[in-house]
Amino acid sequence: MKYLLILLTSITLLSFTKKEKTINTYVIEVTTYKIKEAVSNENYWIEDAKVDANYTSKQPGYISRESAYNEDTKTFLVVAKWKTMEDAEASMAKFMKDESVADFANMIEGSTMKMSRYLVN
Repeated sequence: MKYLLILLTSITLLSFTKKEKTINTYVIEVTTYKIKEAVSNENYWIEDAKVDANYTSKQPGYISRESAYNEDTKTFLVVAKWKTMEDAEASMAKFMKDESVADFANMIEGSTMKMSRYLVN
């Protein structure tokens, strides 16, 4: 009986110990830019949706993508999440050559584009 009590106490104490949290690293890619004056916001959003559905979401390592617009600065923001830095880099390298995103890419005023990637631990 004494051993059973010790065993049950030990099991109970072990169940209360904090379990290590699994750390899942991923990459956040933040891109900002303006579109060319000749492009309407309406047409931009149509092409943005196509890029998300037909290109970005199909890339290896893709987690998610969101787009936003700042009315005051007339600047667009795209935040994408990737499993690894290599996935993010490979997607962008392919993006610049992929014909399926050419209309979208041609809407962007290249000199205004800024991109940063951040590793989340």
